[in-house]
Amino acid sequence: MRLQARVRSLEAAEQSGTRAGRAAAKAAKLAQKEAEEARARAEEARLQAEAARAKAQAARSGADPLTGSFAGSVRIPGTDTSFKVYGYAQVFAYGDLGARNRSDTITVPSIPLSSGTLGIQTPGDLAVGARYSRLNLDVRTPVSEGFGSVRSFFEVDFAGQSDLTSQATGSSFNTRVRQAFGEFGNIDEWGDVVAGQTYSLYADGTLIPLRSVSNWTLPGTSCLRQAAVQYSKSFGSTTFGAGLENTYNDVTSTAGTSYPDSNGGAGFTLSRTPDFTARLLWRGEGAFFALRGMVRKIEINNDAAAAPQRYDASTLGYGIGATGALNLLDNRLALSVTVNYGPGIGRYLHTVSSGFGAVTNFGLPRVTAKTATIDTVTATAGLLGLQYFFLPNLQTNALVAAASLDYPNYVTQFTTSSSTINRSLWATSVNLIYTPVPAVDLGVEYIRASRTLLVAAAGGVVGGTADRLQGMVLVRF
Repeated sequence: MRLQARVRSLEAAEQSGTRAGRAAAKAAKLAQKEAEEARARAEEARLQAEAARAKAQAARSGADPLTGSFAGSVRIPGTDTSFKVYGYAQVFAYGDLGARNRSDTITVPSIPLSSGTLGIQTPGDLAVGARYSRLNLDVRTPVSEGFGSVRSFFEVDFAGQSDLTSQATGSSFNTRVRQAFGEFGNIDEWGDVVAGQTYSLYADGTLIPLRSVSNWTLPGTSCLRQAAVQYSKSFGSTTFGAGLENTYNDVTSTAGTSYPDSNGGAGFTLSRTPDFTARLLWRGEGAFFALRGMVRKIEINNDAAAAPQRYDASTLGYGIGATGALNLLDNRLALSVTVNYGPGIGRYLHTVSSGFGAVTNFGLPRVTAKTATIDTVTATAGLLGLQYFFLPNLQTNALVAAASLDYPNYVTQFTTSSSTINRSLWATSVNLIYTPVPAVDLGVEYIRASRTLLVAAAGGVVGGTADRLQGMVLVRF
């Protein structure tokens, strides 16, 4: 009996060992299969990486010179530099329905008064022009993933200063530099630097999605371009920017306006301190919001005058603004709003007359060099607009804007400059833009604008109104 039990025990042990061996062998085969699959995936990834490196090397060596580093660009053979040339040719026509306004853009602070030399002229002036056609050159060179890239950008149009009588012979206009700047860095890493002429960080006109048929700056907004050094850094969906920008002081007195290097008005306006600008911009899914700020120093002196009449004065001006837009109805509708406020905001706001960053009482009766003051002009402005796409290639843009200005009491005594001292301004426009093919826009627009003077001008004129109908044909390349 003991012998039989011993035999059965040995047989059971043998069977158990056989099962364990089979399980171990099966596990080994599975592990081997997984290892082979992993090696295959690694080899595939290696081959893809080599193909990508080969393609990049081929592009760098000039094998594929038409493929640039950014959309629509062309690579310069044998280099890492890519460039893009683009822009548009635009012709537009306008007809004034009110007082004759011999200008191809409506500048609300200086539209003709309702009577006087311009106001009594036959309404309905008509003109056609193409000087706002635009040419852009964008050149970029990647440096490294950490540093980012180096960029040069140039933008010109043909809206420089020109004698309007040139239209009698050749309709020639001077080329105007809109932007010319260098840029380098990585905005998502250590930051991005822009140096040159570009849009001010305080500008809100570049943020608002509204389109116009003409080239006018939307009333109640800022669209200032000037020389600057700006730094920007992104933190996710939020971007912070700060800049030192060109200063250009302007002071108006009863004798007129003083600008840098000018002896008009009350003396020489100095520019010894750069303007400081900052912006905080958040972009989300279908919306954005921006807070903007600007600080400037406005100075004036008349050291060239006789000793008893010499003085040197300055004041601090600033501006604050908020801008936002919201996309609705599957991005067919965009609602936009912007507000601006500032004592001394001056040239940063389009609805402030040129020269009214500050005013001085120097030149008024009983005001001496010792009692003369310089004071900022406070402006408050805002715009509400909408953009709606009836079809993917048919849109309308509509807006209403208003502004008010507050001056020291002594400004009511100004005489020479009284016709440019506005108390309030407003404007509205509506247009229809049709894009029959992606490169062509056809548009028609109606604009109405008005300004009211602080003090009635000669003949009791209290302001002026402009009504204009205009159209355009724009061809992009």
